[in-house]
Amino acid sequence: VINGFIEDIHGSASTPGAENLFQIRNEEARVKLNYEQAQCFHSTVAKLLFVTMRCRRDIQTAVASLATRVTEPDEDDWAKLRRVLKYLHGTAYLSLALDASNLTFMRWWVDASFAIHPDYKSHTGEVLLLGKGGVIGISRKQRLNTKSSTEAEVVGVDDASSQILWTNYSIKAQGYQISETLVYQDNQSAILLEKNGKQSSGKRTRHMNIQYFFITDRIKRGEMTMKYCPASEMIGDHFTKPFQGVLFRRFRTIIMNVDETVPDADLAWERELASAMPQECVGDNIALVSVTRLVVPFIIGLHSGEG
Repeated sequence: VINGFIEDIHGSASTPGAENLFQIRNEEARVKLNYEQAQCFHSTVAKLLFVTMRCRRDIQTAVASLATRVTEPDEDDWAKLRRVLKYLHGTAYLSLALDASNLTFMRWWVDASFAIHPDYKSHTGEVLLLGKGGVIGISRKQRLNTKSSTEAEVVGVDDASSQILWTNYSIKAQGYQISETLVYQDNQSAILLEKNGKQSSGKRTRHMNIQYFFITDRIKRGEMTMKYCPASEMIGDHFTKPFQGVLFRRFRTIIMNVDETVPDADLAWERELASAMPQECVGDNIALVSVTRLVVPFIIGLHSGEG
């Protein structure tokens, strides 16, 4: 990807996206790219989308944001793309490592950032962990505008529900029985709505379309269980915001399963990860066994459109 870019990429960036990742200038202040640059921008973002699905979930939020800009990219978008490439250039040694302790226990983290896009639409992030490393990670713009963070969270879970159920059905088709599917969220009002449906609606949520209570039926059927996870431990947040510094590296270590000390970070805290985060959110601090040679690649392959 870097070698095919029309400009030389040197140096590195500490994170793939700056804090202004989702910000766009007013139309009068924007300077659009010329045809050659626009074509290169579109092509490079498409390549990066493939990379994120395969092995670099740490750049997924930045790439998802850039993917919304491919029709009319400007010079700011070009700078953001160069930052992603510089980050990759400086962290080419990183790779996604997947381990699983239990293929019958699904743990998903789903989150939403309210009205983060210029058109005030929210952004959904979701990730599946079977042990260590994000087996499936998704970062995408929501399709409709919502009126509150609670509504955005409910829409986010609805967006994620198809992927969650499909993953369960895929694993069951391989002969495994799912014992439990936990879906962690950091918004307790959203969890009440998802569990109880319209019964928990108030003045701010009674307008919500009934389609977003599909999840309520699945909860009652026992196909998934909603559970609260503190915002500080919400791994799905990595896929909705351009984190910086220690927080970015903290979630990157969990999602990418980075075990070695990397040059751009002091990850000594990783050894204390199990005690620093609630066990119900992170899992037991045990030696995980690599039993994902067949099942996890199968899931990723189908998720990427190869099945």
